Amino acid sequence: MLIKKILFIAVFAASITGLKAQTVLSENDAVAKALKNSKNAEAALLNIQQQKQLLKSAINLPNPQFLLQSPSGERYTGGVTQSLEFPLVYAKQYQLQNQQVGLAQTQKSFTDVQIAYQVRSLYLNIQYIDSLSGQLYVQDTIYRKLASSAQRQFDAGQIDYLQKTFVETQYGEVHNQYEQSKLNYSALINQLRYITGINDSTKVVPLGEYKSPFLNRADTSPGLLNENLEVGIFKQIEKISQKNLELQRSKVLPGLSFGYMNPADKNTPTKMRFQFGLNFPLWFWQYKGNINAARTELAANQQRTAGLQQQLTVQLLQVQNELAVNNQSLSYYQNVGLKKSNEIITTSKRFLTSGETDYINYLRNINDAYVIKQKYLDALKNVNQSIITINYLSGKL
Repeated sequence: MLIKKILFIAVFAASITGLKAQTVLSENDAVAKALKNSKNAEAALLNIQQQKQLLKSAINLPNPQFLLQSPSGERYTGGVTQSLEFPLVYAKQYQLQNQQVGLAQTQKSFTDVQIAYQVRSLYLNIQYIDSLSGQLYVQDTIYRKLASSAQRQFDAGQIDYLQKTFVETQYGEVHNQYEQSKLNYSALINQLRYITGINDSTKVVPLGEYKSPFLNRADTSPGLLNENLEVGIFKQIEKISQKNLELQRSKVLPGLSFGYMNPADKNTPTKMRFQFGLNFPLWFWQYKGNINAARTELAANQQRTAGLQQQLTVQLLQVQNELAVNNQSLSYYQNVGLKKSNEIITTSKRFLTSGETDYINYLRNINDAYVIKQKYLDALKNVNQSIITINYLSGKL
């Protein structure tokens, strides 16, 4: 008896420990942990740091020249000269690099949105599989009991071989779907744990209608793309092209040079010799070529931005239509379909118990009822996925 008590306590303690170790992870917490654990997000931060460091080299003066000359042939004298671009060139170079910093920051935000979209979509799939698995568990339990009952009635000669075989086949199909759902759930939850860096046993919040803090379902106009971060990246590249064009134009301005030389003769009344000069851009064709190329680059990037906006607008319209269709289905199943499916299950069970129907008709009826329940889960998932996608396209994940 003592050994049995010890074993019971050990098993009970292990079960309690397992329950405590299993944590419920909300969708927002999953996103936050994934962003913290993401190597891509870390790389994007390093890219911002790198571009900020390059700001210091935007004003890149040429190295000075240190000279040693013998103008009189009697002694050597030292000197130094420094050349530089027109000051406006350095201002434009700094502005150009500052736009590169802005591009890196926009790319970091876009990386975060991509990670959030991946995590929210994965989380939704886990919720769906979890709900589907729960429904299949109920079906599996009912069908298993039916298969056992059919076997007993067949042995007693109360039903024929066809009814027994049909019940067993239906149970086998449902049981197979249930086992597949458990495998799918395990695979998806492992993906979530890997992305978020969580080692504990994790559960998700049950599937429900998506409550978006960003999107009202009536607010699905193409104007949502104004905040799309991928478009933001392309627009930032346009700004970089514009600054590069301004830079190339500023290089047409003359450069400057100045220097200092020691006197050639110790006894000369002029102790120091200074020099100052201008560098004129005589080879105009190379400057003109760079300016034209920069102008063409700007025009090409503007067209790429417009092309991306066209592509995303089509995608947004498609998702909006999917949302409307899926929302219509969800509304039907919530208001009509689920009630009817429950009525079919209840009525069919009563008919089977009273002997008014056989196993074949009973299973056909409740199969249809459970298909309705699964279609409800499909519609709920699809509505949520459409909203997540619209939020992603609007840059608000």
